[in-house]
Parts: sequence; structure tokens; C-alpha cells
Amino acid sequence: MAKKNLEEVAQVLYLQGYNQKEIALKLGVSTVTMSKWKSNGEWDTIKTNLLTSKNKRLSELYDELAEFNRMIKDKKDYKVTTSKEADARRKLIKDISELERKYNIGQTISIGRDFSLFVKDIDFEFSQKAVTYFDSFINHQIDRQKWQKE
Repeated sequence: MAKKNLEEVAQVLYLQGYNQKEIALKLGVSTVTMSKWKSNGEWDTIKTNLLTSKNKRLSELYDELAEFNRMIKDKKDYKVTTSKEADARRKLIKDISELERKYNIGQTISIGRDFSLFVKDIDFEFSQKAVTYFDSFINHQIDRQKWQKE
């Protein structure tokens, strides 16, 4: 496997909750290499962002919608909403709805990690195979969603 591919696999495993030593052993690289990859790739920041960014953005959108509604009610004739205001509110609600439905890789990684730890105690060999499939699935999802992040 090419060095870049190894690094990508290592990152996915790290985001799933494996520690550097476990990953190094699994991929046959040194712990020094793992440490460099983790540091240079800012994996801890990525891990935090994957798990919190969706909830943070949703919270911001809900706050924005609440403020928007307060602003409209503070108008003298708040019972009459202009078409611009109605359009802006619809767009905010649409953004919230889309984000609530949007696939979250961070949550999936967390669930996959928990599942693989659970299965590991029941059937270790199966868990190794499942982790391999899960890694491929996460890489596929990451590639698929790269264009959606912008």
C-alpha cells in the first residue's frame, strides 16, 4: 500500500478511536511516523470538528431563526410579514432541515467504533473483517462528501 494510502487509513482508524500504537502495529509503521502524521494532519482538530460541527451549526441556525422571528415581532405591524422576510425565514428553515438530515461522518465513525469494540469481544475474527469493510465505507463517504463541504 502506498504511503499516502497508509496515512489515510491511519487517519480513519484514529478518527474511529484507535490509539497511535494500535494503528502503527496494524499498518506496520513506526509510532514516530504515526505521531508525525497525526501532528501534521491535525487529526485531533479534525476529530473534534467532525463530532461537533453539525450540532454547532444547527445551534447557530436556530439562534438566527429565533432572532429573526423576534425582529419581525418587534415591528409595529408584525402581523404583516413582507415577502423578503418570508423568503428569508423559508431559507433559514430549509437550511436547518437539510442540515438535520445531512449525513454526519463524525457520528458514523463514533457508531462504527462502538460497534467494532462491541463485536471484538464476541467474535474477534469477524470484528477484524468488519473493521476493514467499515474503513472502506468511511473512505467512500469522505470522498463522496468532499464536494458537499464547500
